[in-house]
Amino acid sequence: MNFQNQGNFTRGSQLFAHKLRMFGQGSTNVFIIGLGLSIFWIICRLYQKVCLSSLYYFAIERYVQLKLAIGEHFYDIDQIGIKFYSLRFKKWMHLNAQDFLHEFYTSQHGFKIQQLLEFLINSALLEGLIVFAIGVIISIVFFTAQGKKTIIKAKIRGADFVGYKCLAKMLKSAKKASKIRFGGLPLVKNSERLHILITGTTGTGKTNMLNELLPQIRLHKDRAIIVDTTGAFTDRFFDPKCDKLLNPLEKNSEQWLPWNDCFEAADFHDIASSFSNYTPKLDDFFAKNAELVLSEALKLYKDDKDIIKLIHTIIYSDNRQFAKAFRNTAVSGIISESALETSARIQSTLGKNITSLQYLKPGGSFSIKEWFSNSNETGWLFITANPNQRATLCPLISAWISIAIKALMCRNPNHDNKNMWFILDELPALQKVSSLPVALAESRKYGGCFVAGL
Repeated sequence: MNFQNQGNFTRGSQLFAHKLRMFGQGSTNVFIIGLGLSIFWIICRLYQKVCLSSLYYFAIERYVQLKLAIGEHFYDIDQIGIKFYSLRFKKWMHLNAQDFLHEFYTSQHGFKIQQLLEFLINSALLEGLIVFAIGVIISIVFFTAQGKKTIIKAKIRGADFVGYKCLAKMLKSAKKASKIRFGGLPLVKNSERLHILITGTTGTGKTNMLNELLPQIRLHKDRAIIVDTTGAFTDRFFDPKCDKLLNPLEKNSEQWLPWNDCFEAADFHDIASSFSNYTPKLDDFFAKNAELVLSEALKLYKDDKDIIKLIHTIIYSDNRQFAKAFRNTAVSGIISESALETSARIQSTLGKNITSLQYLKPGGSFSIKEWFSNSNETGWLFITANPNQRATLCPLISAWISIAIKALMCRNPNHDNKNMWFILDELPALQKVSSLPVALAESRKYGGCFVAGL
């Protein structure tokens, strides 16, 4: 036998042995399934024929029979008794052995045991064989079908290029189609909370996609916070009956003050950071401390909620008055009359950052957090700024977005929270929103759905 023939022999013998082993394993699987179904069927039938209490008395009956068979050689039968716990009377009882046997066989328990024995003798084996045969046949058919499926030509990996109608049909048939659609194509179900980024150059249809999205949000009665830096969405979708508008330069705007959303000490710092141009990489001393000073300034006037006094103290007071205002506060170490030059630099930086606060009207009572948490509110919140207002209002817009994000993150993540949409068109036109990265990473469980345009 040459080398080639020897290789063919080895290959053939190994394949044949492998097929025999696989056939044996398959036959074993079929047998186990049939046997398992038979046992399950017999157990179900036994459960129909007899109850646990009958089996309990039957076990006592067997013990009594054994006791009589042994005891009759040593005692008079009338003297042989049995002590047992009666399920009927819920107490221990003592009966003559023969009396117990008489009561057992004339009771319902004895009748059920008799039925059980007749079933085991006459029907159990036949029913078990029938169920076994059915299980074997079903297993053979199933395994054969699985074998055919594995040899059918199919794509192993990779994507398919299909039309949007075909994709929509596939999502619908798989019950994975979302209620939100773009151009007739639904999103994957529950993917709204994974957020949407719309990118493209001028004229590619970013705004048109949002114009298609917003009516769907309204239709499904979801709430939304819309940052409109062009005025296009406000003109088209603002409903004065239920929606709120935030823009201190507009007549129909809600009147907001920073203190309306400051309920904890950390809230003052969060709002102050929105009016700061501090960047950790640059580590600007004056920008960082201007942020701290604004936080303390907000605390100083939290009782009066006097925006005019706040603006006057920060922007219009001289160096000594400015330092005096923060005496005995957390920033008195950096704002003091003994370091007027440092104080002046911080005051200058801070005054430039809070220019937009000058447009807030005294006595405002609107709170973004209260609007957010009010279950009776069904409308949207429009945060607007026309192109000629952006530079002035950007710090305010950043503060409002941060407050709304914090309100979102205060929801209970274990509740079934409804979707809250954040529509951020022209995202690069906004100032830094420090809480946005955290919101994008963690807001899914709170119901946050962010849509940003670039």
